[in-house]
Amino acid sequence: MGAVEVSPHGRLAILRRPIGETPFVDGISPFPYLWLAGPDDEASLFEDFRHLVTLTVITQPGYVPSAHAGAARLFKHHFSFDPRRPAPPLSARARRRLSRCAEVAGFEEVTAFGERMAMAGLYASLVERRGLASGFFDMDAAHFASIARLDCARFFRVARDGAIGAMACAVVFGGILQVLHTCPSLDGLRWNASYLLMHGLQAYATTHDIRMLTGGLPQGSREGLHTFKSRWANGSEPVYMLKIVNDPALYARLSAGREDAGFFPAYRAP
Repeated sequence: MGAVEVSPHGRLAILRRPIGETPFVDGISPFPYLWLAGPDDEASLFEDFRHLVTLTVITQPGYVPSAHAGAARLFKHHFSFDPRRPAPPLSARARRRLSRCAEVAGFEEVTAFGERMAMAGLYASLVERRGLASGFFDMDAAHFASIARLDCARFFRVARDGAIGAMACAVVFGGILQVLHTCPSLDGLRWNASYLLMHGLQAYATTHDIRMLTGGLPQGSREGLHTFKSRWANGSEPVYMLKIVNDPALYARLSAGREDAGFFPAYRAP
């Protein structure tokens, strides 16, 4: 996704990317967002990376930027689960699916690196099924290996008779359990492994008295995904995007004919 560049004070890291065949570069925040401690970090983004044509930064859920130069825009909301609040009630159908899965399968945390890496294979199958190859969500095995090696990483699985039906990977950071990816197998979809996975994640958050974030909805997602994610959440957190243009004249030149694409930066519009 880019080469790592760190701010002079060492607190912020962004990814620097070449802009096509031009000699220019821009920047983007790391996946899934950049954690900002406050206005000083915002100021750093505007002052320390002026050599980049643009900088696109997704801030952590719940953080509201001070809107430097009007650059902040509400991007989406992330689903959250707070164990100190009442859990959302499940519908009768959802309870049946969860109960039937729990009768034949189990939920557990996975700590061994090799077992964690089963997530990479599951995700590769998901990418193929959903036509996500060569896009932003096409994460390779190296991505999951980098997460699996983190001390703050948490991996979970739902299995039946030794067969994995679904997995999730997350990190514990900033007082939250941030779920990065959830992934069912094709077989697991048939016996509702994702229901037991989400229920198990709720239980983990409750046992450890920690808030859980399960991400937002990708653009163009179906209503069914909203329904599924909503049933495991009892709140939401706003996520903002900072759209920083350091060289307006060059930006306009690079974006000529694409300014109305509804995408930032416009010169990268699909």
